[in-house]
Amino acid sequence: MTAFNTSFFSSPAFAASRADKKVASSSKSNNYLVEVVDFDNEVSTYEVEAASASEASEQAEEIAMSAGVQVSYCNVYRIEQ
Repeated sequence: MTAFNTSFFSSPAFAASRADKKVASSSKSNNYLVEVVDFDNEVSTYEVEAASASEASEQAEEIAMSAGVQVSYCNVYRIEQ
């Protein structure tokens, strides 16, 4: 399991600034921005919808791994609207 950190943002402007990033969505109610860091300290950013921070981390990790990224850790930010 990958370690992850969480933070909470209340600004929709922050979410809009990330609109050009990779997006994965589902029918859950919370929006999360997940920064996936690999072992070379390269960061991939994903915006996902999930029921919890741990679920958001799992989704982003799966997306990253399917793209060939070896995940070191994740930073998870909940985007409150």
